Amino acid sequence: MKILISSCLLGNQVRWNGAQKLNQELISWCEENNLELIPVCPENELFGTPRAPINLIQIEDKTEAVMGSKKITELLEQKAEEIFDRHPEANGFIGIVGSPSCGISVGIKKAGRVTKGVMHKISKIPSDDSGQMKNPKRRDIFLERIKKYERGRHCEIR
Repeated sequence: MKILISSCLLGNQVRWNGAQKLNQELISWCEENNLELIPVCPENELFGTPRAPINLIQIEDKTEAVMGSKKITELLEQKAEEIFDRHPEANGFIGIVGSPSCGISVGIKKAGRVTKGVMHKISKIPSDDSGQMKNPKRRDIFLERIKKYERGRHCEIR
């Protein structure tokens, strides 16, 4: 099964500051479960690396992704949709914890709350992030979710 994964988790230097977040334990688990990993990074595709950091802020009643003083929410949403459209064979997505585009629970500056990163908001496939995947029980749940999703796909095709 094919799984989209935040590129930085595979050791690619695509974070805003040129860093990576290699997660060998997660990679090994994916390999043990015959999951083919497809690296993605909406921020790197849009802005390259290095780039200014992206923050989530509250503007009136809307949460906005901003880079410096520029609102980039729509760009990120369009890129996320493009990534999912480019990989219709993917059965799941694993993002990097805390990322405004790939985290599943991302803090909103000065708002005292969290929201899903854009990849999780847009996703129609099972998704989780590297923070949650540290827990073996959560990994098992994710694996069952992607297997169920794949079975459902095969039923739709028939």
